[in-house]
Amino acid sequence: MDLLDSEIYFSDTCVVEKAISTLHDIKGIEKVLLTTEFDRKKITQLEDEDEKKSSLCFGKKNNVGIKKVLESDILISFVTNMEYEWPENNLKIVHRGEVIGEDISDASEIERLKKTKEYRVFGNIIVNRKKFKSIKGSINPPMVLIDAKPCPEIEKLEFVSEAMVASPSKLTDQYIKSKMGFKSKDHVGSFLVGFNYVSCKKSHLMLETKIQTHHCDPGSAFSP
Repeated sequence: MDLLDSEIYFSDTCVVEKAISTLHDIKGIEKVLLTTEFDRKKITQLEDEDEKKSSLCFGKKNNVGIKKVLESDILISFVTNMEYEWPENNLKIVHRGEVIGEDISDASEIERLKKTKEYRVFGNIIVNRKKFKSIKGSINPPMVLIDAKPCPEIEKLEFVSEAMVASPSKLTDQYIKSKMGFKSKDHVGSFLVGFNYVSCKKSHLMLETKIQTHHCDPGSAFSP
């Protein structure tokens, strides 16, 4: 039977429900909420506002990750507790193409670097002391780049592609928490997951291609 003739129907609602259910099953995630188009526009506005008025001591902020997920077909927000495994190494401080600082999740490594003279430590962010000092007063300030991370739990779902998780600004964090009934001072984090749809037809064509590739590969388990 041709895969494209099989009685499989693609439902946007079904995909979203599966994604929300999957997020609920991840340890440390407390609440999940599908983000509406109104919310998406509001978050875009809040992120633009944050970048314009943000004056970080490390340089100008550019949350590349949030911009990526805001362009996704579907956007879902969630809040976490301390048990959630936060995305690692998603922040870099860059000056003229060179990384002079970054975030670190390893607590023992942070403690080790605190004792060295090469780095300054700000929470979980480490900065090369010499390089940072040399650019003070520069007309080209460093850029703080915050990127998205892959979300494998959502990526593996059928009809889903390019699933990413991103960390929002403080303004968006407050907005998300207020939508879910949390106070901004509550000790929970907030994130946004974005993903795109793969149409039913395209998904089946991809599967057909994989099967045909296996048949053509003499070493494949599917070879005659």
